[in-house]
Amino acid sequence: MHHKDTIHIVSSADDNYAHHLGVMLTSLLSNVKKNRRVMLYVIDGGITKTNKRMLMKTTMQFGTPIRFLSVNTDSYKNATESRYINKTAYYRISIPEVITDPNVERVIYIDCDTLVLTDVSELQELNLDGKMLAAVEDAGQLQRLEKMNITNEGRYFNSGMMVIDMENWRNHSISDKVLRFINENNDPDYLYLHDQDALNAILWDKWKPIHPRWNAQSFIILKTKTPKDLAERKRHKEARQSPAIVHFTGANKPWNSDVGHPYAPLYFKFLQQTAWKTLPGKKAQEVYAD
Repeated sequence: MHHKDTIHIVSSADDNYAHHLGVMLTSLLSNVKKNRRVMLYVIDGGITKTNKRMLMKTTMQFGTPIRFLSVNTDSYKNATESRYINKTAYYRISIPEVITDPNVERVIYIDCDTLVLTDVSELQELNLDGKMLAAVEDAGQLQRLEKMNITNEGRYFNSGMMVIDMENWRNHSISDKVLRFINENNDPDYLYLHDQDALNAILWDKWKPIHPRWNAQSFIILKTKTPKDLAERKRHKEARQSPAIVHFTGANKPWNSDVGHPYAPLYFKFLQQTAWKTLPGKKAQEVYAD
Protein backbone atom coordinates (compact mmCIF):
# COMPACT_ATOMS: atom_id res chain seq x y z
CA MET A 1 0.00 0.00 0.00
CA HIS A 2 1.21 3.50 -0.79
CA HIS A 3 0.31 6.58 1.17
CA LYS A 4 -2.00 8.91 -0.77
CA ASP A 5 0.49 11.78 -0.55
CA THR A 6 3.48 9.77 -1.79
CA ILE A 7 5.17 11.31 -4.82
CA HIS A 8 6.05 8.66 -7.40
CA ILE A 9 9.02 9.70 -9.55
CA VAL A 10 10.09 7.72 -12.62
CA SER A 11 13.16 8.11 -14.82
CA SER A 12 15.09 5.87 -17.19
CA ALA A 13 18.72 5.42 -18.18
CA ASP A 14 21.23 3.02 -19.63
CA ASP A 15 24.67 2.52 -18.12
CA ASN A 16 26.22 5.52 -19.89
CA TYR A 17 23.72 7.84 -18.24
CA ALA A 18 23.62 6.31 -14.75
CA HIS A 19 25.72 9.07 -13.17
CA HIS A 20 23.67 11.79 -14.86
CA LEU A 21 20.58 10.13 -13.40
CA GLY A 22 22.33 10.28 -10.02
CA VAL A 23 22.72 14.03 -10.46
CA MET A 24 19.03 14.50 -11.33
CA LEU A 25 17.87 12.41 -8.36
CA THR A 26 20.23 14.26 -6.00
CA SER A 27 18.84 17.61 -7.15
CA LEU A 28 15.27 16.34 -6.81
CA LEU A 29 15.67 14.85 -3.34
CA SER A 30 17.56 17.95 -2.13
CA ASN A 31 14.48 20.04 -2.87
CA VAL A 32 11.59 17.88 -1.66
CA LYS A 33 10.12 18.82 1.70
CA LYS A 34 11.32 16.44 4.39
CA ASN A 35 7.79 15.37 5.33
CA ARG A 36 6.89 14.19 1.80
CA ARG A 37 7.31 10.52 0.99
CA VAL A 38 9.02 9.88 -2.33
CA MET A 39 9.10 6.60 -4.24
CA LEU A 40 11.78 6.38 -6.93
CA TYR A 41 11.51 4.10 -9.95
CA VAL A 42 14.21 3.71 -12.60
CA ILE A 43 13.47 1.97 -15.88
CA ASP A 44 16.60 -0.07 -16.41
CA GLY A 45 18.06 0.27 -19.90
CA GLY A 46 21.09 -1.90 -19.08
CA ILE A 47 22.57 -0.34 -15.93
CA THR A 48 25.39 -2.46 -14.46
CA LYS A 49 25.20 -3.84 -10.91
CA THR A 50 28.04 -1.49 -9.94
CA ASN A 51 26.20 1.60 -11.15
CA LYS A 52 22.94 0.41 -9.59
CA ARG A 53 24.79 0.25 -6.27
CA MET A 54 26.16 3.76 -6.88
CA LEU A 55 22.67 5.07 -7.64
CA MET A 56 21.25 3.43 -4.51
CA LYS A 57 24.12 4.79 -2.40
CA THR A 58 23.38 8.26 -3.83
CA THR A 59 19.64 8.25 -3.04
CA MET A 60 20.00 6.50 0.33
CA GLN A 61 21.80 9.62 1.54
CA PHE A 62 18.24 10.97 1.59
CA GLY A 63 16.77 7.74 2.99
CA THR A 64 15.09 6.99 -0.35
CA PRO A 65 15.67 3.64 -2.12
CA ILE A 66 15.23 3.00 -5.85
CA ARG A 67 13.02 0.35 -7.41
CA PHE A 68 14.50 -0.76 -10.74
CA LEU A 69 11.96 -1.70 -13.40
CA SER A 70 12.30 -3.82 -16.54
CA VAL A 71 10.26 -3.36 -19.69
CA ASN A 72 9.45 -5.89 -22.38
CA THR A 73 12.12 -4.83 -24.86
CA ASP A 74 10.49 -6.94 -27.62
CA SER A 75 7.75 -4.32 -27.74
CA TYR A 76 10.36 -1.83 -28.97
CA LYS A 77 12.25 -3.99 -31.47
CA ASN A 78 10.95 -1.87 -34.38
CA ALA A 79 11.59 1.47 -32.68
CA THR A 80 13.84 3.69 -34.74
CA GLU A 81 17.12 4.83 -33.16
CA SER A 82 19.62 7.53 -34.05
CA ARG A 83 23.11 8.62 -33.17
CA TYR A 84 21.75 10.59 -30.22
CA ILE A 85 18.72 8.60 -29.08
CA ASN A 86 18.58 4.89 -28.32
CA LYS A 87 15.71 2.65 -27.29
CA THR A 88 15.93 3.56 -23.60
CA ALA A 89 14.17 6.81 -24.55
CA TYR A 90 11.08 4.85 -25.58
CA TYR A 91 10.64 2.94 -22.34
CA ARG A 92 8.71 5.79 -20.68
CA ILE A 93 5.80 4.77 -22.93
CA SER A 94 5.39 1.61 -20.82
CA ILE A 95 5.36 3.27 -17.37
CA PRO A 96 1.66 2.53 -16.64
CA GLU A 97 2.22 -1.10 -17.68
CA VAL A 98 5.32 -1.74 -15.52
CA ILE A 99 4.01 0.05 -12.41
CA THR A 100 0.86 -1.96 -11.88
CA ASP A 101 -0.07 -1.03 -8.29
CA PRO A 102 -3.57 0.55 -8.55
CA ASN A 103 -2.72 2.75 -5.55
CA VAL A 104 -0.18 4.59 -7.71
CA GLU A 105 -2.63 6.98 -9.32
CA ARG A 106 -0.10 9.46 -10.68
CA VAL A 107 3.57 9.41 -11.58
CA ILE A 108 5.94 12.21 -12.48
CA TYR A 109 8.35 11.18 -15.23
CA ILE A 110 11.58 13.22 -15.41
CA ASP A 111 14.42 12.73 -17.90
CA CYS A 112 17.85 12.03 -16.48
CA ASP A 113 19.51 15.01 -18.25
CA THR A 114 17.79 17.51 -15.97
CA LEU A 115 18.24 19.39 -12.71
CA VAL A 116 15.25 19.68 -10.37
CA LEU A 117 15.50 23.00 -8.54
CA THR A 118 12.25 23.15 -6.59
CA ASP A 119 9.88 20.91 -4.64
CA VAL A 120 7.95 18.77 -7.13
CA SER A 121 5.03 18.42 -4.68
CA GLU A 122 3.24 21.09 -6.72
CA LEU A 123 3.07 18.66 -9.65
CA GLN A 124 1.55 16.06 -7.34
CA GLU A 125 -1.29 18.47 -6.47
CA LEU A 126 -1.84 19.65 -10.06
CA ASN A 127 -5.36 19.33 -11.46
CA LEU A 128 -5.06 17.48 -14.78
CA ASP A 129 -8.60 18.51 -15.85
CA GLY A 130 -9.34 14.98 -17.07
CA LYS A 131 -6.32 14.92 -19.41
CA MET A 132 -3.93 11.95 -19.70
CA LEU A 133 -0.93 14.01 -18.70
CA ALA A 134 0.45 17.46 -18.02
CA ALA A 135 3.61 18.60 -19.78
CA VAL A 136 5.42 21.64 -21.19
CA GLU A 137 5.23 22.64 -24.83
CA ASP A 138 8.37 21.80 -26.74
CA ALA A 139 10.35 24.99 -27.33
CA GLY A 140 11.94 23.84 -30.60
CA GLN A 141 9.09 25.13 -32.81
CA LEU A 142 9.61 22.25 -35.24
CA GLN A 143 5.95 21.91 -36.31
CA ARG A 144 6.19 18.17 -35.77
CA LEU A 145 2.41 17.55 -35.71
CA GLU A 146 2.00 19.20 -39.11
CA LYS A 147 5.02 17.38 -40.54
CA MET A 148 3.64 14.02 -39.36
CA ASN A 149 0.26 14.94 -40.91
CA ILE A 150 -1.48 14.57 -37.54
CA THR A 151 -3.08 18.02 -37.19
CA ASN A 152 -2.49 21.68 -37.99
CA GLU A 153 -3.92 23.03 -34.77
CA GLY A 154 -2.49 20.98 -31.88
CA ARG A 155 0.31 21.84 -29.48
CA TYR A 156 3.34 19.56 -29.20
CA PHE A 157 4.82 18.69 -25.80
CA ASN A 158 8.33 17.82 -24.71
CA SER A 159 8.32 14.32 -23.20
CA GLY A 160 11.19 15.03 -20.79
CA MET A 161 8.76 15.83 -17.96
CA MET A 162 5.29 14.32 -17.81
CA VAL A 163 2.74 14.14 -15.01
CA ILE A 164 0.80 10.98 -15.92
CA ASP A 165 -2.69 9.92 -14.84
CA MET A 166 -2.05 6.17 -14.62
CA GLU A 167 -5.66 4.90 -14.58
CA ASN A 168 -6.80 7.20 -17.38
CA TRP A 169 -3.80 6.12 -19.48
CA ARG A 170 -4.51 2.41 -18.94
CA ASN A 171 -8.26 2.79 -19.51
CA HIS A 172 -7.55 4.26 -22.93
CA SER A 173 -4.79 1.74 -23.82
CA ILE A 174 -2.37 4.58 -24.55
CA SER A 175 0.80 2.44 -24.40
CA ASP A 176 -0.64 0.01 -26.97
CA LYS A 177 -1.73 2.85 -29.25
CA VAL A 178 1.67 4.55 -29.11
CA LEU A 179 3.50 1.25 -29.74
CA ARG A 180 1.22 0.50 -32.68
CA PHE A 181 1.99 3.94 -34.11
CA ILE A 182 5.73 3.27 -33.74
CA ASN A 183 5.44 -0.12 -35.47
CA GLU A 184 3.46 1.37 -38.35
CA ASN A 185 5.74 4.41 -38.76
CA ASN A 186 9.25 3.25 -37.92
CA ASP A 187 10.95 5.43 -40.52
CA PRO A 188 13.61 7.66 -38.86
CA ASP A 189 12.73 10.51 -41.24
CA TYR A 190 9.11 10.31 -40.09
CA LEU A 191 9.66 9.65 -36.36
CA TYR A 192 12.36 12.30 -36.28
CA LEU A 193 12.00 12.86 -32.52
CA HIS A 194 11.35 9.22 -31.70
CA ASP A 195 9.23 8.50 -28.59
CA GLN A 196 8.24 12.17 -28.35
CA ASP A 197 6.78 12.17 -31.86
CA ALA A 198 4.86 8.95 -31.20
CA LEU A 199 3.47 10.16 -27.85
CA ASN A 200 2.34 13.45 -29.41
CA ALA A 201 0.77 11.70 -32.38
CA ILE A 202 -1.59 9.85 -30.01
CA LEU A 203 -1.94 12.44 -27.22
CA TRP A 204 -1.83 15.80 -29.02
CA ASP A 205 -5.35 16.71 -27.84
CA LYS A 206 -5.22 14.83 -24.53
CA TRP A 207 -2.57 16.72 -22.56
CA LYS A 208 -2.60 19.79 -20.33
CA PRO A 209 0.05 22.49 -21.00
CA ILE A 210 1.73 23.85 -17.87
CA HIS A 211 4.23 26.67 -17.27
CA PRO A 212 7.56 26.20 -19.10
CA ARG A 213 9.48 26.62 -15.83
CA TRP A 214 8.59 22.93 -15.23
CA ASN A 215 10.70 21.90 -18.24
CA ALA A 216 13.02 24.79 -18.99
CA GLN A 217 14.64 23.44 -22.15
CA SER A 218 17.91 24.75 -23.54
CA PHE A 219 16.03 26.67 -26.25
CA ILE A 220 14.40 28.64 -23.41
CA ILE A 221 17.40 29.08 -21.10
CA LEU A 222 19.79 30.05 -23.93
CA LYS A 223 17.14 32.15 -25.74
CA THR A 224 17.85 30.39 -29.04
CA LYS A 225 14.15 30.25 -29.99
CA THR A 226 11.67 33.08 -29.39
CA PRO A 227 7.93 32.32 -29.29
CA LYS A 228 5.72 34.37 -31.63
CA ASP A 229 3.08 34.76 -28.93
CA LEU A 230 3.70 37.63 -26.49
CA ALA A 231 2.21 35.77 -23.50
CA GLU A 232 4.43 32.76 -24.22
CA ARG A 233 7.50 35.05 -24.49
CA LYS A 234 6.63 36.33 -21.00
CA ARG A 235 6.38 32.75 -19.69
CA HIS A 236 9.76 31.90 -21.23
CA LYS A 237 11.26 34.91 -19.45
CA GLU A 238 9.72 33.73 -16.17
CA ALA A 239 11.12 30.22 -16.79
CA ARG A 240 14.61 31.69 -17.28
CA GLN A 241 14.28 33.73 -14.09
CA SER A 242 12.96 30.88 -11.96
CA PRO A 243 13.22 27.42 -13.55
CA ALA A 244 11.75 24.53 -11.57
CA ILE A 245 13.33 21.88 -13.81
CA VAL A 246 16.28 22.69 -16.08
CA HIS A 247 16.39 20.32 -19.05
CA PHE A 248 19.69 20.04 -20.95
CA THR A 249 18.07 19.32 -24.32
CA GLY A 250 19.95 18.67 -27.52
CA ALA A 251 23.42 17.21 -28.04
CA ASN A 252 25.32 19.84 -26.03
CA LYS A 253 25.32 18.85 -22.35
CA PRO A 254 27.31 20.29 -19.41
CA TRP A 255 29.52 17.19 -19.48
CA ASN A 256 30.37 17.11 -23.20
CA SER A 257 30.52 20.71 -24.40
CA ASP A 258 31.49 24.23 -23.41
CA VAL A 259 28.32 25.77 -24.84
CA GLY A 260 28.14 28.00 -21.76
CA HIS A 261 24.86 26.80 -20.27
CA PRO A 262 24.30 28.92 -17.13
CA TYR A 263 23.27 25.84 -15.10
CA ALA A 264 26.34 23.74 -16.03
CA PRO A 265 28.20 24.70 -12.81
CA LEU A 266 25.20 23.58 -10.76
CA TYR A 267 25.23 20.22 -12.56
CA PHE A 268 28.81 19.67 -11.38
CA LYS A 269 27.95 20.84 -7.87
CA PHE A 270 25.22 18.20 -7.62
CA LEU A 271 27.56 15.62 -9.22
CA GLN A 272 29.93 16.10 -6.28
CA GLN A 273 27.08 15.08 -3.96
CA THR A 274 26.53 11.75 -5.76
CA ALA A 275 28.44 8.52 -5.11
CA TRP A 276 30.48 9.22 -8.29
CA LYS A 277 31.70 12.70 -7.18
CA THR A 278 33.24 13.32 -10.62
CA LEU A 279 32.54 12.27 -14.22
CA PRO A 280 33.58 8.70 -15.04
CA GLY A 281 36.58 8.52 -17.37
CA LYS A 282 34.67 7.57 -20.49
CA LYS A 283 32.43 10.05 -22.26
CA ALA A 284 28.76 9.16 -22.58
CA GLN A 285 27.87 8.28 -26.14
CA GLU A 286 24.11 8.55 -26.05
CA VAL A 287 21.62 11.33 -25.58
CA TYR A 288 18.09 10.49 -24.46
CA ALA A 289 16.03 13.59 -24.79
CA ASP A 290 15.32 16.38 -27.21
